[in-house]
Amino acid sequence: MTNVLPLASIRCLAYNHEQYIRQCLDGFVMQKTNFPFEIIVHDDASTDKTANIIREYAEKYPNIHAILETENQYSKHDGSLARIVNQAIRGKYVALCEGDDYWTDPLKLQKQVDFLEKNSEYGMVYTLSRIYNQDKKRIEEGLFGSEYKGYDDLLAYNRISTLTTCIRTKAMMEYIDDIEPQKRNWLMGDYPMWLWIGHHYKIKFFPDITSVYRVLEESASHSKDIEKNERFILSTIDITSFFIKKFSLSPTNLYYQALNEYYYTLYSGYKNSGNYTKAMHYA
Repeated sequence: MTNVLPLASIRCLAYNHEQYIRQCLDGFVMQKTNFPFEIIVHDDASTDKTANIIREYAEKYPNIHAILETENQYSKHDGSLARIVNQAIRGKYVALCEGDDYWTDPLKLQKQVDFLEKNSEYGMVYTLSRIYNQDKKRIEEGLFGSEYKGYDDLLAYNRISTLTTCIRTKAMMEYIDDIEPQKRNWLMGDYPMWLWIGHHYKIKFFPDITSVYRVLEESASHSKDIEKNERFILSTIDITSFFIKKFSLSPTNLYYQALNEYYYTLYSGYKNSGNYTKAMHYA
């Protein structure tokens, strides 16, 4: 790892991403900037060859800081994973991308940092992303992410795709200190941070397509298991309820519309699975 202080840090979490991590890292190292940046790649004790590939790239590129665990940190559920990675961040700005996604725009980091440097009232910036269906092995027609339309809209719908973001590190650390997300049972780490940042800073949307989001057959947010989907949806509702209470907000009709959509999804899923007791609960 180079000793030059970076202006921006790229934070990447990887676990059993042997099939995808090269494409992910290639998207980082191809970035063209007029400032130094670091790439922090954390492997959480993968059981495949992910760590070996990360080690290979770290030996080739001096701005890659590889953190290779011998014990899985996520399974501890004590916040150690986030703590280890966040303590390594040295940049004024931090861009997020998981090890199974990848960037396609070599100027992504430059454009986002340029904007944040000139606009101190903004806490983060994000873009659009293409969607790659891993099961079908193809790019889908639609895009992931959509324009930021204000806080009430964000409270109803998470329109921000994590892999496209660039955030003020100060804002991220303020969020962690205030909310202490490691003490909560939320199933996502990004959406609550957007809701906190959106309340304290402005958020900027660029209509550029800078990356590719990979939809896997099974993940926390995409599953064929209705019970997993239920846990994810209820966690989302818990997050929004938390911030409504914390910031003394008055939910809008748009928010209640989103709630109806969540509950209808659960009603429909349980009805189709033959669990009519659960279906009626959400009806």
